[in-house]
Amino acid sequence: MRLWFFKIIVFFSLVSCSNINFLLDTKENSNFFKNKTLVYVSGWDNSVLKDVLFLKIGGADEKKFLLNAKVYEKQTKRSVDENQVALKIDYKITVDYSLKDTTNKCPEIKNRQISKFSFTPKSSGYNFASDVLLGSLYEEAALNNVNNFISFANNKLESNKCLDEN
Repeated sequence: MRLWFFKIIVFFSLVSCSNINFLLDTKENSNFFKNKTLVYVSGWDNSVLKDVLFLKIGGADEKKFLLNAKVYEKQTKRSVDENQVALKIDYKITVDYSLKDTTNKCPEIKNRQISKFSFTPKSSGYNFASDVLLGSLYEEAALNNVNNFISFANNKLESNKCLDEN
C-alpha cells in the first residue's frame, strides 16, 4: 500500500512539473538593432549612455539605421542644509531619440525617454562609496532608458512591417 502511495506521489510530481521550461525565452527581434545601427549622442558629457548604447546596439557593421540621441540632464536640490550643502539631489535624464532607416523603407521614429532617480550624498568632498553609488544609479537609469526605447522602436517597426525576415 505504501509503495502505491509513493508511486502516485512521484507520478503527480512529475506530471505537475512537465510544463516547466528552464531555458530563457528570447525573442528574435529583441536584438534587432545589434550591429545594424550607427549611433550619435549629443548634449551630455557623461559617457554612461554611450557605453550602454554600445552594449545594447553594438558597432555599426551594416549601417541600416541612424540613431541620434540628444541627452539633457537636470539636477534639482530637494533638501538644502543651512550651509547650502545639498542633502538630497533629484536627477532627471531626458533623451530624445530619432531613429532613421537609411533605405527609407520605414518612417522615422521619434521618442522621448525620461529617467529619474534621487541621490543622497554622504559627505561633502570626495567619498568613494558615494561616488560609486552615484555611478551605478547613472548606469541603471541609462540602461532602463535604452531598453525602453529599443522595445518602443521594435514595436513601431513591427507594426509598420519594416523588420527584415533575414
